[in-house]
Amino acid sequence: MTRYRVINSLSYLSVLFLPVLFPLIVWVLTGDQPEIRRTAGRAFWLQLIPAILGIGALVMIGVTGFYWQDASKSGWLVVILLALLGLVALASYLWSIVRGIQILISD
Repeated sequence: MTRYRVINSLSYLSVLFLPVLFPLIVWVLTGDQPEIRRTAGRAFWLQLIPAILGIGALVMIGVTGFYWQDASKSGWLVVILLALLGLVALASYLWSIVRGIQILISD
């Protein structure tokens, strides 16, 4: 782990400067180094989860908007889904930063 400490840490800390794209590039380009590839893959999926959930929430809001004719019901659904999405995104963001720092200061 200590040999590739900087690139592994940058895969997680890329949430600050190039989320999803940097870990994907590292994941694709490091086929011969399984340690870097594994860390970059984990960072990629960790940063991609909020985007996938956001698309799912938009689809769910759109579908229920067609079926429910009452705006108050769909309004509450939007608030609840956005609150859950915000919590997941915040947790993913913070965990990426914590994990990146842990890897960087590990022995």
